Amino acid sequence: MNIEKEQQIRAEIVALEAARCRALVEANLDTLERLVSDDVVHVHANGTADSKSAYIDMVRGQIRFLAAQRERLDVRVYDSVAIATGPLRQSIEMTATGLRVDMHIMTTQVWRNHAGSWRQVSFQATNL
Repeated sequence: MNIEKEQQIRAEIVALEAARCRALVEANLDTLERLVSDDVVHVHANGTADSKSAYIDMVRGQIRFLAAQRERLDVRVYDSVAIATGPLRQSIEMTATGLRVDMHIMTTQVWRNHAGSWRQVSFQATNL
């Protein structure tokens, strides 16, 4: 793969992650459905792991995202796979209790291109 193609993919992954963060804050479940693969494993900073349906249900009814901001995102490209790593600041509100939680986490995401579309297949968060 040439350097131009790698740069294009890096920019695309950064844009997709920005769209994912916006979708969380806007509770745009349609966008999340498109960005996240059906077989995603989403590991939260507390160590729990969710399937796609559990992740979407969490966004739908358990957590309200007040903010999700990337400080930076470093992307490495390997053919049809991209690995994105970087710090993320999120503010959430637990819908059941109203408790607000501010998080500063490091994430590693795996994005896979299948049939011309990039989707997140893995997400791992670690508290900073």
